Formats: sequence, C-alpha cells, structure tokens
Amino acid sequence: MIVMQYRFTLPADYDMAVIEQRIAENGAKLNGFPGLLFKAYLFSRREEALTPENRYAPLYVWQNAEAMARFLQSAGFKKLTADFGWPQIETWLALRLPQIDEVKNAAYLSLSKTPIPEHADLAALTLHSPLCAWDVSRWQLLRLDMGSMPIAGRENYRIGYVATGA
Repeated sequence: MIVMQYRFTLPADYDMAVIEQRIAENGAKLNGFPGLLFKAYLFSRREEALTPENRYAPLYVWQNAEAMARFLQSAGFKKLTADFGWPQIETWLALRLPQIDEVKNAAYLSLSKTPIPEHADLAALTLHSPLCAWDVSRWQLLRLDMGSMPIAGRENYRIGYVATGA
C-alpha cells in the first residue's frame, strides 16, 4: 500500500469555508475509486489551537502504484491543479494501517515525520501509531494518529470527509 499526501498552504486571510464547501461538494466523488483504500480530506485553520497555517492537505492510501497513477491522470486531479497549483507530492510505503472506521470516526489527524538513522534495525522500528509508513528514499518514518483533539508538537488537521474506494 502507498500513502500519498500533498499540501496547499493558503494565505492567512483565506476564507477556509471555501475549502470546507469544496470538501462537502466533492468528497463523495472519490467513493468507489478503484484501488483507493481511503482518502482523508484534511484541512487546518490558522486560528485554531496548535495550527500555524491555513492548509488543504488531503491524504490517500492506495492499494498499488497503478491506482495512484490512475488518480493523478484523472480529471479530478487536473481540476485540483488548475484551482490550487502544481503540488509537491510525498509518498510513503505503508507499514501499518488503521481500520477505515477509525479514520471516519476521528475529528483530527495528527502527523509526525522522523528520520530513520543510518544502519537502524528496521525490524525494530516503533510502529505504535495506527498508520505508519516509511519513505526509504529519504529514510523517514511517518506516524499518523487520529482522535478527537489535535496533538501538541505535531502537524494537525481536521478531517472533513473520508472517501473509500472500491
């Protein structure tokens, strides 16, 4: 499985209701997308506690590279890039995944990225978060926790909607 995320940092005075409306109108369009495990429509509001910027930052979990490529070649992704610009996309290989209901029932997703030291015992990595993945090109471990509140010291997002694939 592949975890994929891109972020759009928006101006400090951006009306985040526009993003929430976009999620409400378009979130369900990805339900049933072949090869998608889930997409969490994530956003942050600058004025909320523990959130320094306005952002739109969806996170996807794909069953395989073909499904991810199909999405990136879709009209939906083309529309997104026309509206917000060309994103830098981060990808990780999934090591541990949550139950989809765990994501759907959460209000916040809190993310942390930590370096994996050279010559680390990769079999001994701590995978206590519901979603853990690694980027072996940068030797970085991604941990995602979900819950009812943001977590201090993490990149925190509200979950606006969770789409599930076919």
